[in-house]
Amino acid sequence: MSFIVNRQPGEEVYLQREFRGSHQHIFAMAVSNQALYLSAQKWALKDTWYFKRVPLSEVREVRLIKQRPGFILILALLMIAVGGLISFLMLRNMYFPMAGVPARASGWPIAIFVGGLVIPFIARGRKTLVVQLEKGRFKWRPQLAVDKNTRELYATIQQELIAACKRAGIQTSVS
Repeated sequence: MSFIVNRQPGEEVYLQREFRGSHQHIFAMAVSNQALYLSAQKWALKDTWYFKRVPLSEVREVRLIKQRPGFILILALLMIAVGGLISFLMLRNMYFPMAGVPARASGWPIAIFVGGLVIPFIARGRKTLVVQLEKGRFKWRPQLAVDKNTRELYATIQQELIAACKRAGIQTSVS
């Protein structure tokens, strides 16, 4: 399942990057002097990922957009509220058991609460790579990563792709 660039005559590939994250999160992109190669998925049983070749004439712009924290903050607040409430109820039943009801404990509510506290910090500074085409757009929103090395790898790949697009003559912007 490897991404292969089928070069046209006189085509020079400036950059080819591939990232395979957890839970089948796959991203690949290549930039050449004639085209942009974007990862796409076909509906087949084997080897479903491939490079979609887009000529540079069909590419308007490549941008890095800072993600808005609204959705992540709402999700975090919801996780904190739900995790905290269920943890409180679970612990209340542990300390003040009701007659005939067995007291059970689980780590999931506390994990959800802690996840809600952590998510805004690990999502901070994440950027979406947007390729604006003549017909449609391609987006790569990196998955949330807890470890710093993976977050730095995302940022490095995105910066390298922006630099290669500039070299190919594609309009770029970073916000």
